[in-house]
Amino acid sequence: MPPYPLTGNAGGGLTRVPPPRPRPRPRPRTGIEEVIHEAVTVERCLPTPARADALSEQLLAYIRATATAVEAAVSGRPAGDPVREDALTVVGEARARLGLTAGDGYVSAVIRIRSLGRGAEALLEQQQLLQLTTVQGQAQAPVPLPHSAGPGVIVLAPAEICTTCLDLVEKRHDSQARNDWTAAHETNARLEAHRRTDHARQAGN
Repeated sequence: MPPYPLTGNAGGGLTRVPPPRPRPRPRPRTGIEEVIHEAVTVERCLPTPARADALSEQLLAYIRATATAVEAAVSGRPAGDPVREDALTVVGEARARLGLTAGDGYVSAVIRIRSLGRGAEALLEQQQLLQLTTVQGQAQAPVPLPHSAGPGVIVLAPAEICTTCLDLVEKRHDSQARNDWTAAHETNARLEAHRRTDHARQAGN
């Protein structure tokens, strides 16, 4: 009987446990991403009045320019297209934040900065979604939008949704949430390869 009958371990050494895989380093933020991050977390480290004014000006300029760019990027899509409708909703909400006044006090200015940051953040995410989008299985070229931070989510056509596709899409989303764009690109390549081969084979049967 081995020395440890409940485990079946005959002794004579320890099982080597491999070291944990290092976590990918997050991608450095771009300039506008730093501004947005500072704005949405403004209550953690309150800016000086001069910095608050600078943040407001940067966010206002970004929202005005990017809202126009996103709107133009989806203008060719038909009415009712989900990508177009989502983009226009984000644009409308961001522009509505432009009309909010800061008020007379410092607290009002901080609240407005946070609001503008949320609007800019939503626009930035919308840019990422528009970077690489497929509709009804037809790939489109990436949309050249300013301040983009990486690839977006591919919208699968209803006829092409399968377990493998959903698994890869989920993995890609997790990579994007970690700002690990290398892993997101790799997962996206696997998804495209799967759709070109397995789906084509199924269609031929």
